[in-house]
Amino acid sequence: MLTPLPPAQWNRARAAHLLNRAGFGGTPDRIDEVTRLGVDGAVRAFVEGPAQPAIAERPAWAVPLNRAAFREKVRALVMSSGTAPADMLAMRNQAQQGDGAGALARANPQTRMAIQQLRKEQNMQEQGHIVELTAWWLHRMATAADPLQEKLTLFWHGHFATSAQKVRDAYAMWLQNQTFREHARGNFGALTKAMSRDPAMIFWLDLQQSKVQHPNENFARELMELFTLGEGNYTEKDVTEAARAFTGYRVDPQEGSFRFALREHDFSPKTVLGRTANLQGDDVVDLLLAQPACATFIARKLWTFFAYEEPPAGVVAPLADTLRTHRFELKPVLWEMFRSAEFYSDRAVRTQIKSPVQWLLQTARTLEIDLPGRPQFVLNALRQLGQVPFVPPSVKGWDGGKSWISTASLLARYNLAGALLMNPGNGGGGRGPLGGGGAGAGQGLGKFADRMIDRNREPLSSPSPATAGNDANASALDPTRVNLAKIAPLELRGDPDTLVHALTVRLFQDALGPKQHAAFVDYLNAQPRVDDTALTGLLHLMMSTPQFQLC
Repeated sequence: MLTPLPPAQWNRARAAHLLNRAGFGGTPDRIDEVTRLGVDGAVRAFVEGPAQPAIAERPAWAVPLNRAAFREKVRALVMSSGTAPADMLAMRNQAQQGDGAGALARANPQTRMAIQQLRKEQNMQEQGHIVELTAWWLHRMATAADPLQEKLTLFWHGHFATSAQKVRDAYAMWLQNQTFREHARGNFGALTKAMSRDPAMIFWLDLQQSKVQHPNENFARELMELFTLGEGNYTEKDVTEAARAFTGYRVDPQEGSFRFALREHDFSPKTVLGRTANLQGDDVVDLLLAQPACATFIARKLWTFFAYEEPPAGVVAPLADTLRTHRFELKPVLWEMFRSAEFYSDRAVRTQIKSPVQWLLQTARTLEIDLPGRPQFVLNALRQLGQVPFVPPSVKGWDGGKSWISTASLLARYNLAGALLMNPGNGGGGRGPLGGGGAGAGQGLGKFADRMIDRNREPLSSPSPATAGNDANASALDPTRVNLAKIAPLELRGDPDTLVHALTVRLFQDALGPKQHAAFVDYLNAQPRVDDTALTGLLHLMMSTPQFQLC
């Protein structure tokens, strides 16, 4: 068992750390509330969640994609096209075998065009629904009363990575998201079995085509390599044999739910990880969980996501033991992790690069603003930052860590910060003080950035007047008003030193070094007056520091 943090060492900085890592950050008031709970009370509140979980209504667009109805429309087009009976029979056989392109090639040109138009309309509709789905989840994460549930939902989305680009079914992706949420802090074994029956996963890893004569190995391979054991803990023979256990897993074309095709399943004996029997899919999952490597693999991945990368064996082994002891129930390991002294060590606190989703949601929570009202803008911004929910780059999910930062993505973060800070009432013509509005604001920022680099002797890639003025994102965004009167009250504006301290505590949850603090004060002192334009410029500068990219 990991060493618990002594209650006497619980403080505001550690409460903020728990809020950042087990959720998406919080306001100064929320940090104070968590601090007052004490370490046991705070961790318990996160791990157990609210007594009455919030139940979100199903969105109007979250309905099964009726593939049977689509096929009926195609059939009607073919029937009315005068296609020869022999060709119609061949088309039907090819379609049933999954050769949609071959079936389409047999239709006459007019019919092909009509079918292609039907498919295009269906794809466009689903793309719109995926945008709505993403906006729905981002809003839920940003406003969740149970932040750990949503943070774990995000974790499992990266673990059982599934992309809407291939699935092309908003309902299936929503259903999977709900499954992650339902099992978020439950039992890992139950979640893994649910994923084997998940419609989006079935489409994503081609289980739909897996049958007794031709087992598809994609799901069995990723189940072992990415979901449970990790590389080197199974053989190719294990993959081949396990694939046979998942044959016949299908999605009902009308209901969009799992169904088991009895005739397509292989009921013969299989040998997986040394055991020979008439193994079914759930039996394979149980065998994988029984391997010592499984608990170690999951414990390491949880710690890496919530604490820091490359954890030592002395951290992973106790968490793995807890998983095994509690038969893969997740609450005990979450409690041990968030309650441990190591979780609050210098190696963990403010050392993790914020993922783009974390950056956006934590920024919104910290500044107490709503997410931008245009879903497509948010998706475009996250795409530039390198993380769009429901579209992971591969079956491995997102790499995380240093991969979040590049020259392009860092500039995108700075530009998005400016867009989020836009305030149409500051005299900037709706562009924001760093986007050309406000007398001298851009020039002051550029000169100040040069001084700040010199003072801190570390790179501070700050938005220059040129890049800020050409920020296309800013002009495309519905202005979001930050309540500057609340986060920078008038009574503080006469004392730049006190004001900088208050904003620093809000944005960074702790004081920065004296040189950086002095540099922020210098920026305010260089302004003609400490008005909303100057404050917005200061916030933009603070959000463009290396420290703001960390949590």
